[in-house]
Amino acid sequence: MNEQHINPDDWDRALADTDGPQLIIAGPGTGKTTFLARRAAAILERGVAPSQILVLTFSRRGASRLREAIATAAPGQVSGLNVSTFHSFAYRLLEAYAPAALDWQEMPTLLTGPEHVSVVAELLATEDPNSWPLPFRPLLASRSFAEEVADFIMRSQEYLLDDAALGALAAPRSDWRGLVAFRRKYLDAVVGSGRIDYGTLQAAAVELAGRSEVQQALADQYQYVLVDEYQDTTAAQAALLDGVTDRRGNLTVVADPLQSVYSFRGAELDNVDRFGERFGHLDRPVKRTVLTTSFRVPAVILEAANRLVPHAEEVRPVIAAAHAGRLERMVFTQQSHEAEWIARTVQQLHVTESIPYRQMAVLVRSKRRFLAELSRALERRLIPHESPDTRLADHPGVRAVFDIANAAFYHDAPVGTGRADDCDRAIRRLLLGPLFRTALATERDLLRLRRSSGQSWAAILEAYDPERFGPLAKLVNDPGWASEKPAIDGFWHVWSTLPQFEDLVISPTAGSYRAAWAALAQAVERQFDRDPRIGLRAYGKLTEQDDFEANPLLSFRPEGDRLTLTTLHQSKGLEFEVVFIADASEGTFPDLRRNRSLLQPHLLSPNHDATDSLGFRLAEERRLAYTATTRAARRAIWTSTSAGIDETDRRPSRFLLALSDEPPTPVGDETEDVPVTALEAEALLRRRLTDGEVGAGIRLAAAEVLARRPNRDVRHPLDFAGVRPRGTDTGLISEHATFSPSQATSYDACPRRYAFERRLGVASEYGRYATFGSLIHDVLEQAEKGAVARGDGRSTIDDALEWLDRLFPDYDMDIGARQHAWYQKAIKLLTELYANWIRPGAAVVIVEHPLSMEINGTVWNGRADRIERQTDGELRVVDYKTSSTMPTVAEASESIQLGFYLAAARQDPAITAHGTPTEAEFWYPAADRKKKWVAFDPARLDDVLKSMADIAAGIQAEDWTPRIGGHCSSCSVKSVCPLWPEGREAFVR
Repeated sequence: MNEQHINPDDWDRALADTDGPQLIIAGPGTGKTTFLARRAAAILERGVAPSQILVLTFSRRGASRLREAIATAAPGQVSGLNVSTFHSFAYRLLEAYAPAALDWQEMPTLLTGPEHVSVVAELLATEDPNSWPLPFRPLLASRSFAEEVADFIMRSQEYLLDDAALGALAAPRSDWRGLVAFRRKYLDAVVGSGRIDYGTLQAAAVELAGRSEVQQALADQYQYVLVDEYQDTTAAQAALLDGVTDRRGNLTVVADPLQSVYSFRGAELDNVDRFGERFGHLDRPVKRTVLTTSFRVPAVILEAANRLVPHAEEVRPVIAAAHAGRLERMVFTQQSHEAEWIARTVQQLHVTESIPYRQMAVLVRSKRRFLAELSRALERRLIPHESPDTRLADHPGVRAVFDIANAAFYHDAPVGTGRADDCDRAIRRLLLGPLFRTALATERDLLRLRRSSGQSWAAILEAYDPERFGPLAKLVNDPGWASEKPAIDGFWHVWSTLPQFEDLVISPTAGSYRAAWAALAQAVERQFDRDPRIGLRAYGKLTEQDDFEANPLLSFRPEGDRLTLTTLHQSKGLEFEVVFIADASEGTFPDLRRNRSLLQPHLLSPNHDATDSLGFRLAEERRLAYTATTRAARRAIWTSTSAGIDETDRRPSRFLLALSDEPPTPVGDETEDVPVTALEAEALLRRRLTDGEVGAGIRLAAAEVLARRPNRDVRHPLDFAGVRPRGTDTGLISEHATFSPSQATSYDACPRRYAFERRLGVASEYGRYATFGSLIHDVLEQAEKGAVARGDGRSTIDDALEWLDRLFPDYDMDIGARQHAWYQKAIKLLTELYANWIRPGAAVVIVEHPLSMEINGTVWNGRADRIERQTDGELRVVDYKTSSTMPTVAEASESIQLGFYLAAARQDPAITAHGTPTEAEFWYPAADRKKKWVAFDPARLDDVLKSMADIAAGIQAEDWTPRIGGHCSSCSVKSVCPLWPEGREAFVR
C-alpha cells in the first residue's frame, strides 16, 4: 500500500488524484469532512455528472453537513448529487433492483427499532421454553430480553451469517441455544408479513450488490464513491461497498482508527486494517494518505488526549493547531455542586468572553445520571439548552394524551391490583397536570375516595364535578377508542372530547404545547400509514420503550443560541470552542460492566477475542475519551464528583487522572467567585447583609445597594423569593377565625413564634419528617379501615406493609439511598407497632375522624387518628406520633391536644353511638422506651378547656408577646425576636 503524509499545502495535489481505492487517515480537526467535500468538488470539476457520484455516511445529520460542505466547495454543481446514509442507500438499492433480481412483489415496510423489538417479543411469547437455556426461560416474556434477542438478530444479519454459519458459531455456546431456530422463525414471520428490519435490509442489499447484473448497473450509475467515517462501518456495509465499487474501483474512504467507538452497533475497526486487502488489486493498488495537521485541536489538549490512547502517535501522527488552549480537571464533593459549577462557568464564559452558548457543550457517558441535575442548574441561570429528555413522548402535553389512553385501558381493574395502580397514577398526573391543574388537596381527597370506596375513576370524577371532569370521565369509561381504533383516530377522539385542550391552544404562553400536539398528530398519522392496527395506547407504550419519535417532525423548542447537552457518542463529528466532559467518575466512565449485553452479540465478529472482552471494552472506552476531549478547540474541562452521600466509594475516572501527571483541582463548596451577573451580585449582597461575622459597615453598604438598586436587574427587596406582599394593618385574625389544638399548643409555647410560623407562614417548611408522619398516618388509616370493614379488632402487619408499598411512591421521600432509608424506617416503625401492639385488647371502631366543638363562641377543629373500644365497652381516642421523643407523663396528663380530643369526642354522636369516650392517649411506636404511650388525665379536662378559652382570647386580641424557653433553641424566627441579641437589631432605630 502506497502511503503519503500531507500537510494543508499539499492538499491540491492529493485532491486531484481522484481515481482508484484510497484510504484517507485523518485525526481530530484535520479536515476530513473538508477533504472529502473538496474531493467531490475536484471530481465535479473534471466534468463528472453529480448523479454519478455517491457519497455515504452514517447519520442524517452527517449527510446534511457533508452536502453543505460539498455545496460550499462546488457552488452550483451539486444538483442531483447522491449524499445519503448507508441505510437509505440500501433501501433505494432494494427499491430499484429487488423486484426483478430477488423476485420481490413489493417493497417491505421497514421496521423501526421499537417495532422490531415488539415483533420479537410477540414471537418469544409463543416459544417452547424447553428450546431455550434454563436461565433464559423465565425471560421469554420480558421486554428486556426481547430487546437483547432483537439486537442479536440484527448483528447476525450485519455479519452476513446464514443459518449454517450461525449454527456453527452457536454450537459450542450453551447460551446461544435456541437463537438459531428462533432467528429463522423470526425471518420467516417478518418476510411473510411484508416487513424488514435494518439488519436484514443491509444483508439483502449486500446479496443484491453481489449479483453481476446489479454490479454492472451500479458501475454505469456511479463512477465515484466517497465514504465518511469508514472506521464505523459494519461488516455488511464494507461488503456492500465491495459490490458497489467492484467494476470501477474508484472508492475514497475517510477514517480515524482512534475514533472507532461504535462496536456495540456492529462497527468493525478491522475494516480499516483490511481496506487494502479488500479493495486493492494489481491494476489499482490502494493509496493511503495521512492528513497530518489539525486545524482545531491545540497542543495542550492534543497531548493530553494522546495520553489516553496507547501509541496514538504511531497510529497516525497529528500536528497540533497553532492557537493556545487549556485543559482542566476539576473534582467536586457533591454532584449538585459539580452541576452548579458547570452552569456558572458556562454563563461566565458567555458573559465575560462572549463565547456563544452554541459553541459550548457538556458531554456525558450516560444521559441517565447527571444531565437532569445539570439541566436544573442551567434553568436556574436561564441558560438556553436542550433538555436532556427532549423526546416528543416526554413533553407534558403529549404525556397527558397517553395518560388518558392508559387510564381508559385500565379503568375497570379492581382497586388494589397493579393495573389499578397504573390507572391511579395516570389519573393523578392528569389531575395535577397542565390540562386540569387540580389543587393537590383535591387530588388527595379524590384518591382517598377511590381507595376507600373502590369506585371507578369515571364514577368519582363525574360525581365530583360533572362540568369540569365529565368529558374526562366519559373518555375513561369507554376504552375502545384507546385500544381498538387506530392511534390517529384515538388522538382526534381525545382532542375533540376534552374542552381543556382549547384553553392551552389559545394561551399565548403555551406555544410548546401547540407544537408538541401538532407533532404528535403527524407522528400518529405516519404510524397509521405504517401499521393501522396500532392503537393510541399501544403507540404510547412503544414510545416508552425506546427513543421512538425522539426527533419529532416539529420541534417544540425554537432554534437559536443554546448550549449542547449530549452523550460522548453523539458528540462524534462535532466541534466546540469549549467542551465539558462531565460526570467522569470511575464505574461510569469507562463503562466496563460485564453484563452490558446478556447474549454478547459482539462475539459474532470473527475479529473479536472472546478471552479478552474486558481489554476490548477498555480500548474502545479510551478511544471514546480521546474523541470527546478532541471536540474542543480552545478549552477542554473534565469534571467529576469524588464522593457523595450515597456513594462513599466514588472516585474520579482513571481517564481524568491520566490526562496529566499533576493532581486534579479540588473544588470546595466554600468557593466564592466574583459575580458575573446581576442575580449573582444580588445573591452576594444578600449573603453579606445577613452575615453576622462581617463588619456593620459592609452589611449597611450591602443593604444600601440592595435598596437603591443602581442596576435595574437587581430585584427589589419585596420581590425576593419568600417575601410576601405588604399586608394591611387590620390584624392577622379574622372575626370568625377557627382554631385547632395544635395551634393552641404552638401559641402556648410562644405567641410570637406562633404568629410568624402559623399565621404568616414564615419558615414553615413541610420537611421530610412531616412527610414521613403523613405517610405513616395514611398507611395506618387505610390498614385500619380494612379491619373495620372486615369486622376485625385491628389490622395486621401484612395489611400495613401492603399499604406502605402502595402509598410510598406517592410521597416525596428523597431519592436513592436516602429514599430507601426512609422506606426501611417506615418498615421498622410499623413492625415495632404491630409486634408490640400497645392496647391489644381493644378493637378499632373509627379511624381518621374529624372532631369539632365550640368553647366560649370559638370553634375548634381537629382530627382523631383512631377511636377504639376497650374491653369494658368504653372508648379511647388515640393519636399516633412518629417522633422518637415522648412528652413526660405530667405533660401528657394536661395536653391541650388530648384534652380537646376527649372533650370533642364526648360531644360527637357518631362516636358516642359506639360508647362513651373516657380516655385519650399519644402512641409513640418509634420511642426507645418499653412503655410507648402516655395518657391524658380526665380530671384535668376543665383546666384544659379553660386554657383553650384563654388561648383563643389571646390570639383574637393578637397578643404576640414572646416567651423564652427550651423551644427557643429550635426557633426559626429567632432572628426577629426582640428578646434575643440576634433579633434585637431589627428593633433598633
